[in-house]
Amino acid sequence: MNREFRRLSRRDFLRLAAMGGGVLAIAALGKELPRLEATPYYESSIQALGTTVSIRIEGQADEVVAGMAAGEAFAEVQRLEKLFTHYPGGTEVCSLNQTGLVESPAAELAEVVKDATRFSDDTGGSFDITVEPVLEALQGFLMGQPFPSDSQFDAMKQLIDYERVVLSGQSLDLTLPGMMVTLDGIAEGYILDQAASTLRANNVRSALVNVGGSIAAVGGRGDGSPWEIGIANPIDPDETIGTLLIKDQAVTTSGDYENYFTADKTYYHIIDPATARSPLYSHSATVIAPSAAEADRMGVVLMVDDPAAGTKLAEGWDCEYLLYTDAAGPVASSGLKGLMA
Repeated sequence: MNREFRRLSRRDFLRLAAMGGGVLAIAALGKELPRLEATPYYESSIQALGTTVSIRIEGQADEVVAGMAAGEAFAEVQRLEKLFTHYPGGTEVCSLNQTGLVESPAAELAEVVKDATRFSDDTGGSFDITVEPVLEALQGFLMGQPFPSDSQFDAMKQLIDYERVVLSGQSLDLTLPGMMVTLDGIAEGYILDQAASTLRANNVRSALVNVGGSIAAVGGRGDGSPWEIGIANPIDPDETIGTLLIKDQAVTTSGDYENYFTADKTYYHIIDPATARSPLYSHSATVIAPSAAEADRMGVVLMVDDPAAGTKLAEGWDCEYLLYTDAAGPVASSGLKGLMA
């Protein structure tokens, strides 16, 4: 099998995880924003989460004040990155996957795991944080190991069961030997939300936080107009297929077109818990929601479920979506038109 692949760093810090998506919406922050006459802005970026994390603050005349607010948000990103990363040097998730147990888990980890397992219940198991063994095996293929056999996939499937993740008041326990978790389908969104919350706590009223293409908007632009976010075409990611207008919302995209393990993209970093293999119904799912964590996790479900089931489920949640299916092309939620330029 051909090992040709493309790797995007957007989610690499959480180990090519199964739950998230590739790069996504092309944020306005990554392009030249239209100038706002007489509206001051501050813009800065750091390297974190395996990608570029950028913050643009508009309407704040004091650059020092804006810089301090952005600095606090960046520090929160780096703190949470260390907590959630799978890589050596990480803290609790890394330890959990190595030993199967974390005593007195951090409040943030407990919150994310609780939210993830509750969403698993709500989606009938389409969202499952225990698909990490499959990703480990596929990553091994990229490193020169044999591609997993059908029997190996079947064995790994037996380790996928979010109900065997037990969170009590004193511990977080993986109760199946060999089980591992990836929080990538929700943790990056959670970190993005916390960065935006830090800006709000510092009285920032107009900002755009961009984590490698995942977007959280604080208010609108400095003049009150909405932020413009381009949606990438998954067939040709250098092109856009639409522009979103958002205020106080988040936008993320899950897809098969950036982080994949095989040249034909039939194995990529989203895993269907029911099959232990990548779903092949759609190429991308862009979701607009009140928070990035909500958008992140719903994007995974839209990719995993067949389009009819996934869109039916999504219509019952507080979100809008654009699903690019293999069979029918773009499929939009009922309210998406009201967010398009």
